[in-house]
Amino acid sequence: MRRIACICLALSFLIVDFRHSQTNADEPLSAELVARTEARSPQDERAGFHLPPGFEIQLVASDPDIHKPMNIAFDDRGRLWVTETIEYPYPAKDGTEPRDSVKILEDFGPDGKARKITTFAKGLNIPIGLLPMPGGNSALVHAIPTIDRHTDTNGDGVADTRELAYKTYGSRDTHGMTNAFTWGLDGWIYACHGFNNESEVKGKDGKPLVMQSGNTYRMKPDGSHAEAYTRGQVNPFGLCFDPLGNLYSADCHSKPVYQLLRGAYYPSFGKPSDGLGFGPEMVQHDHGSTAISGVVYFEASSFPEEFRRNIFIGNVVTNRINRDTIDWKGSTAKGILQDDFLRSDDPWFRPVDLKLGPDGALYVADFYNKIIGHYEVPLTHPGRDRERGRIWRIVYRGEDGKSPLRPLPDFTKMSDSELLAELDDPNYSRRVLAANQIVHRGGDSLIGQVKELTDPKRSATARVHALWILGRLNRLDDAVLASALTDPSREIRLHAGKIVGSKTNVSPQLMASLISGLKDSDPFVRRGAADALSLHPASGNVTPLIQARHQAKGEDEALVHVTRMALRDQFLGAASWPTPDDKALTEADLRVLADVAMGVHDMPSSRFLVGFLARYPGDQGQRNEQLHHVARYGDAETDARIFAIAREIQKDDPSVQADMIKSLHQGYQERGAPWTGAALDWSTEVSKELLGSKESDRVARGLALSEGLRLTANREVISAIVRSSDRPEAQRISALQALAVMNPELASEPLAPLLTQEGTPIAVREAAAQALAKTNQESARLKLVEALAITSDRLQTSIAAALAGNKLGAEALLAAVAQGKASARLLQERAVRIWLDGSDVPDLSARIAKLTEGFAPADSKVAELLVKRRTNLAASQADVARGSQVFKKNCAACHQLGGEGAKVGPQLDGIGVRGSDRLIEDVLDPNRNVDQAFRQSTFALKDGRILSGLLLREEGNVVIVADAEGKEVRIEAPSIEDRKTAPVSPMPADFSEKIVETDFYDLIAYLASRKAK
Repeated sequence: MRRIACICLALSFLIVDFRHSQTNADEPLSAELVARTEARSPQDERAGFHLPPGFEIQLVASDPDIHKPMNIAFDDRGRLWVTETIEYPYPAKDGTEPRDSVKILEDFGPDGKARKITTFAKGLNIPIGLLPMPGGNSALVHAIPTIDRHTDTNGDGVADTRELAYKTYGSRDTHGMTNAFTWGLDGWIYACHGFNNESEVKGKDGKPLVMQSGNTYRMKPDGSHAEAYTRGQVNPFGLCFDPLGNLYSADCHSKPVYQLLRGAYYPSFGKPSDGLGFGPEMVQHDHGSTAISGVVYFEASSFPEEFRRNIFIGNVVTNRINRDTIDWKGSTAKGILQDDFLRSDDPWFRPVDLKLGPDGALYVADFYNKIIGHYEVPLTHPGRDRERGRIWRIVYRGEDGKSPLRPLPDFTKMSDSELLAELDDPNYSRRVLAANQIVHRGGDSLIGQVKELTDPKRSATARVHALWILGRLNRLDDAVLASALTDPSREIRLHAGKIVGSKTNVSPQLMASLISGLKDSDPFVRRGAADALSLHPASGNVTPLIQARHQAKGEDEALVHVTRMALRDQFLGAASWPTPDDKALTEADLRVLADVAMGVHDMPSSRFLVGFLARYPGDQGQRNEQLHHVARYGDAETDARIFAIAREIQKDDPSVQADMIKSLHQGYQERGAPWTGAALDWSTEVSKELLGSKESDRVARGLALSEGLRLTANREVISAIVRSSDRPEAQRISALQALAVMNPELASEPLAPLLTQEGTPIAVREAAAQALAKTNQESARLKLVEALAITSDRLQTSIAAALAGNKLGAEALLAAVAQGKASARLLQERAVRIWLDGSDVPDLSARIAKLTEGFAPADSKVAELLVKRRTNLAASQADVARGSQVFKKNCAACHQLGGEGAKVGPQLDGIGVRGSDRLIEDVLDPNRNVDQAFRQSTFALKDGRILSGLLLREEGNVVIVADAEGKEVRIEAPSIEDRKTAPVSPMPADFSEKIVETDFYDLIAYLASRKAK
């Protein structure tokens, strides 16, 4: 049976996966898209929290004093700032005063209650990102569409000025905007950029930072400059540092937590890496949810040892705070799943942000809502709460009831000596705030005392902060820094290397010490040295980094990846690569360079790879990727050389040759170079050999090559495959699709007979209809209309849906109905109507109403089908094991579930929470609520063809989409005449017709089972 991908079955990022139920395994988890309970008072909600023995949760603030909190942050006066929203999820309309604000909480009682709450800034439009500045009278706040500095100039606690800091941030998706502003020891502010938004951010320097969907970045507090930190992830919401300078993010819809490596790329939907592959994953589990927000690395003495140096993350779907410990593999963090830290009986509890307070408590922003799903439940659902919100703090009291919690400090009122003492505090949050206050306060006397803290006799903790303070103020002597690079303490050596990396100008002596750090006994120091060298590229770094790469092996994936990035960065913008015949380089050295060359997107890297492949053309894992790179970034000289090399590689194996041709051709496409002459002759020769094979796999490669390169010379051979009833169904479908692409103007001749040919499998006939419609040729439309009158109901629907996919086809369908050549019933078929609605046909609704006058309402058939399938499911004896196989066959090309499948569309982990009724609706009527990030794009090509699919990415001169089977389709940008996006899902709306009914019930049973074990 033909594979039919279930693209976009999951329409949201807030779905639950209960596979982590090894945590509290004897207790089943539950979650609902809309909580059935009523809102609880703060006191009643508090009674439903469950924490480990000795811990207590206290209410800091609640409605009506605060509304829906999003981000929280402490200032250096010990006050807690919070962004709150009433508008979310829809921004205030133009001309309407937004109702959102930033509030400051202070004067905390022994019970945690904030006795004073001030509205610092109001009239904001869904503020999320927030960070108070040193001094306590200003804050950077993101509210649609900018980051602004709000300042209280007269000391009344209310901002009276608002100055633009960074613009302009996308807000197409309000649950994926910039957030989690976090101080780094270097004085930069680190932040997340969320899902499904595009931003071109500029500071005062005017240099643009372009971000699309998940990214992390950093910015100067003064608004002068912003730059990328990592690329990828889906929807990061939460950042934190540990004392070694490792940055962690919480991410929705990929993995719940990442150890972020500067410059690395991380997985997202359909996006490629930078050529070096993705950064390493930190965890394999997902904490039972793809909706993670807020992350804390707990570095303080106020919790018992068991809970220190743990990662805490908010889980807004399972109403929990999850906990991981870290197992270090060298400098690579691996999260180890622990029992949940907090569980709530109240399904309204939504922990969207977490912070380690300078008093040692864990603070929690509770968005408190009966609905948290952004897309599973319509945004217009009246049950969405806009008023309630809570802030909690979790403290440890122990068996004796005494808490090690300390008063919240006001660093602005401390003496210099008191402030300096804070740099040795066990609480990381206190140390960072104290360091910021010292930098803010300045003064020769204070800075002189900071210099005294760099003495090796002082504690390593205080020395680290002292070094960074001096570095931020440009008061750090090179002699002190050079000494720190060889200090006995690994923390000092590590941070000294990071400081060298942050400097604009580095002396030869410091560079030599930094290079020596690549051989340090500690993996963190080695990784830090490599990262610093990536910021100061020089030819003298290449050989030491090659040797460091040889040494970076085994489980330390972070060290390996950073070393590779550092080596790559030495060649960015460089015209000179070593030659592969350089006697000073071993084969192992050259392979290291070839590995990183694919991360350098320029001509010199292409030429190096040509020389490498000429010397080492044998079977090695990256060859096809390297060929693609050469073709993508090469020129006429490299083209001639690489084709001569490739034609000799395993020239007796046409499958290997076909794969190389595909890689080279795709690189040519992206470069915008024509595929002609000897390249075309080679392709035709290899494809004919494959098409003449008796092995199905080889024939499939030949068909794919013919279609991708439009090898018209193979038309007759492929036509024979289409006509042959002895050929496998899938092979005939691939062949007819290839014909329609190769010769759209001639496709009717071989394909039209299939529409009415008795004995031809229905899947082949449907594929022929779709292929003919995509050619957008008049001759094809005539044949499709003719077939409407004499084919079965199922095929009529498929033909009508195929015609409805573009304006000319839709007009032909409407005319056929008006002339009595086709039933008006077809216009009410869901699979047809959704395409008609996006066809741009004028007066469509009126014309359909007239043609269907007297018919039952259009939705009645869908409603009847839903009732029928729901009723029959109970008696179907559906089998979960069989359903798993149905999923693999029909859905895994686009969706991942339980670690199996692709990530073209959303992951489906935990989709069973929706229940079988909702799942049936999602599968049979997938267009009710389509996430705008997963809508169908339609491209009208200059040769007349119409192509549709889910837009994945653009690479050079090529637009790449996923078709309804999850297969990537490459469209050369110059061939596109017009493109548009329709509010429909790429998933087939006639899925019930395309899958055997018993298989359908098995699939639903399998999906429904994906929850609690």
